[in-house]
Amino acid sequence: MRMWSDVEYVYRCLADGERTNAFRDAIEMAVKPGDVVLDLGSGSGIMAVLAARAGAAQVFAIEGGKYLGQASRQVFDDSGYGSKITSICIDARKVDASCVPKPDVVICEMITTGLIGEMQVPVMKALRASGLIDDRTHIVPAAISTSIALVQTDFQMFGLDFRFPRFVDYFSKSFEQDLTPLSPAECVHKVNFSGELIDIVNIDTTTHITNSGRVNGLLLSSTTSFHGGSTLGKTISYCQPVILPLRPEICASRDETMRVRVGYRMGWGFDSLKYAVRQVSRQKGPRRS
Repeated sequence: MRMWSDVEYVYRCLADGERTNAFRDAIEMAVKPGDVVLDLGSGSGIMAVLAARAGAAQVFAIEGGKYLGQASRQVFDDSGYGSKITSICIDARKVDASCVPKPDVVICEMITTGLIGEMQVPVMKALRASGLIDDRTHIVPAAISTSIALVQTDFQMFGLDFRFPRFVDYFSKSFEQDLTPLSPAECVHKVNFSGELIDIVNIDTTTHITNSGRVNGLLLSSTTSFHGGSTLGKTISYCQPVILPLRPEICASRDETMRVRVGYRMGWGFDSLKYAVRQVSRQKGPRRS
């Protein structure tokens, strides 16, 4: 498990208007005048400033990276909200009542597709175990859902076959690679950040082939949701869908049933990821909905 303290990536997130504006709208809806707000993994500090601007009486900006903490402190002071925002350099998993008062709103954008690579769930679990948050705490974002689909794609790069996890449209397209969906995207996992949190993911499901082809990739995609009903899917810096390569390829015909298994520990990265796809049967007759 690792902490993010990557200045370049933090800037990419800040400059991603679609992502940042979606969180701005959610923060404006969540924060009420006089609220205490906890901003976990504050990074550039933009979320903390937005919370202060929305009327929070106190904002605690938690950032584990020393340089980022120093840079965002300057942002807070320059914004005119420095007196409302307290900077704390600490691992977000170690925040408890000795550091901050019980918050009304928690902002935590430690989000990657499927929560494979970032620590949203371990951090939320730690805060709940410490008693700092409970069912009444307003969490931004509220939840994340993850879908899977089987695809046929091109793993060719530089004249070589790279069977490597492929992030779709990562910031900008560097390679024109074909992508053909072979099964519908189906939601297979959801995490409500205000509810019971289990960091082990075990997906075992079946899906049906709707387009014949060579199944050589498993596409994972995620959508986050906010209180009030708004959602945020992929943007240039947020929740990029990832295609996991399958070997050997499976030649599949329409209406065949495929079994998909995916397992990992959220926040532990691809080292903990295991997945498999296999043919189950060919469906006979019209498929029931």
